[in-house]
Formats: sequence, structure tokens, C-alpha cells
Amino acid sequence: MQPKQNAMLLTHFKVLRYAATLLLCASLSHSAYAQKPIGIIGELEKFYPGMGSVKINQDSDIANLLNTYYIQNASRPGMQGFRIRIYFDLGQQSRDKSSEVMNTFMEEYPGITVYRTFQSPYYKVSVGDFRTRDEALKQLKQLSRKYPKAFIIGEWINFPSLE
Repeated sequence: MQPKQNAMLLTHFKVLRYAATLLLCASLSHSAYAQKPIGIIGELEKFYPGMGSVKINQDSDIANLLNTYYIQNASRPGMQGFRIRIYFDLGQQSRDKSSEVMNTFMEEYPGITVYRTFQSPYYKVSVGDFRTRDEALKQLKQLSRKYPKAFIIGEWINFPSLE
């Protein structure tokens, strides 16, 4: 084969491979939406002997939207909530100071989760995973003696325990 024909054949092969990849992705996405609903809808429709069954009549688009919602939430566990920021500073000593604040807090309050983050140029130490501002406010009142500059922030939090 001549170099020109070889290059042309290689280009055709790339186009064919690209088309095959597109077809595969399209068929996978179509079959993903054809699945039965997961989550609470799937649980409700299960048959349990001696307990009866539930039949849910809904448009398939609703099931597809619920599946999409479940998949998106599973990829990012947690929820929007609140934390208390007990340290927030920049400067040469802020890294060491944030580590010191974090360690001191963990010793004094072992049941509360501590998060240390760096968002250039700031080092931050936040505590707790609170679902509501009221929960965070109660904790803030207890911490305000030791950390008078502490304040409540809205953040994506880990799921708090249901105690």
C-alpha cells in the first residue's frame, strides 16, 4: 500500500471506531433508563409474603427522573447544612496555628467532627455537621466562651448520625 492509502485507511478506521463508541454509549444510556426504579419506589413495589403489595402507576419519565436523582445524589453523599468556623486566617503561621486549633478542639470536644481546609490563601477550621441553623446555634453558644470569634457557615456536610 502507498502511504496516502495507508493514511486514508487509518482515518476511516478512526471514524469507524468513533461511530462504534457512540453506538455503544447510546445503547447503554437507553438501557440504563429502561431499568426498574431504584430506591423507595422499588422498595414499595416489592412483594413481601403475608404483607401484601403496592402497585405504583406513574409515567416512565418520572421513574427516569427519580433514577437520575438517585444516581446524582449517590455520587456526592451528604447534604446542605451548617458548620461552625472556629478558625480562619492567612499568613505565615496560619498553617501551624490551624493545626494547633484543630488538635486542641479534638481534645476538648472528642464527639464533634473537625474539618481543616485550605482555600488559598486561607486556612480554616470548621466543626460539626448540623442539619439546621438552630442545631449549630446551640453548639455555637457552648463554644463561644472558648472561641469568641466563631461563626456559623452554610456548607455541604456529611450526614450526621441520627442519635
